[in-house]
Amino acid sequence: MLAVLAVSAVTHCQARSIGPGSLQRGGTAGASCLLFAFQNGCRPADYTLSSFGVDTEHTRRFVVERRNGACAVLVADRNRVIPRPPLVISWRVCSRVHRLNGDIVADRCTTHETVSLTKIS
Repeated sequence: MLAVLAVSAVTHCQARSIGPGSLQRGGTAGASCLLFAFQNGCRPADYTLSSFGVDTEHTRRFVVERRNGACAVLVADRNRVIPRPPLVISWRVCSRVHRLNGDIVADRCTTHETVSLTKIS
């Protein structure tokens, strides 16, 4: 008998970048893509939100995956002062992604915070 392992393809949602200044690329399509993956069968997906200054970069990466039988979003934040390598400054696991007041957010996180998928504050 032949055993077949089904592997789900990961959806790479469109990245969004903000800055420097008022420059913005990517819109909210990536955040909507991650929300759809989360709410429709916990499909594996990832999305990156970046904020740039003159010599700094803050990157927030979101990954949808199933953990212990439940859907979760892993969120990792990195900061970088150019030309140094990036440093992971925080990570958390969130159990919900939804629309809230015109934004898309992850909440019910291990850090007890709400995390925006469209802006870095």
